Amino acid sequence: MSSLHQIRFLLCKDLRVELRKKESLVSMAFFGALILVILNIATGIGKQVDAETGAGILWVAVMFSSVLGLGRVFAREKENGCVAALLISPAAPWEIYVAKALVNFTLMVLSELVLVPVFYVLFGAQLQGTPLTLVPILLLVNLGFSVTGTLISAISAGTRRNEVLLPILLFPLLLPLIAFAVKATSAALAARPFAELLDQLEPMAAFCVIFAVVGYLLFPFAIRED
Repeated sequence: MSSLHQIRFLLCKDLRVELRKKESLVSMAFFGALILVILNIATGIGKQVDAETGAGILWVAVMFSSVLGLGRVFAREKENGCVAALLISPAAPWEIYVAKALVNFTLMVLSELVLVPVFYVLFGAQLQGTPLTLVPILLLVNLGFSVTGTLISAISAGTRRNEVLLPILLFPLLLPLIAFAVKATSAALAARPFAELLDQLEPMAAFCVIFAVVGYLLFPFAIRED
C-alpha cells in the first residue's frame, strides 16, 4: 500500500470516529463560541471594537477551542492501547504523523466555520474587512497549529496530566505564529493593502515549514512506547 493510501486510510478512520461521536468538534465549536460571547459581554454588548482588538479576540477563541480537539488526538489510542497496534501496522511513523495532523487541521476548519460567523455577528459591525480575507491566515495558522500540536500531543499523551501539560508545552511554541496571525488579521479586518498582509503571511508559512520538518524528524521518537 502506498504512503498516500496509508495516510488516507488513517485520516478517514479518525474522521469517521470523530464525526460519529462529535465529541471534539462540538466541544471545540461550543467552547470557542462561548469565549466569544463572554468577551463580547466583557467589552460591552454592542460596543465597537477596532481591528486590533477584534483580531486578538478571534485568535483567543480559536486557540483555546482548538486545544480541546488536539488533546484527544492520541488520548483515545493511549486509553484503548492502540498505539502499539499503530506502531506494528504497515504505516510508517511519518505517515501516522501526517494523518493525525490532517485530522487536527480538518477539525479546526470545521470549528472555524462556526466561530468566524459568530465573531462577525458579535464584533463585525464596524470592521471593514470581509471574511474571505481571513481565509489564507486561518489556513496557515491551522497548518502550523496542526503540525506543531500533533507532535506535542504525542509527547504529552502518555503523561498523567495530559490536559495540563499539552497547553503548557504548546502555547510557547506557537507564540511567534500567533503574533504574526494577530497582525495579519488586524490588517485584514482593517482592509489594508495586500502587501501589508503578505509581510505577515511569509513568516507564518516559514513557521509551518520548519515545524513540519521538526515533527517529521521527531515524531517516531515521540510516539514510541518504552
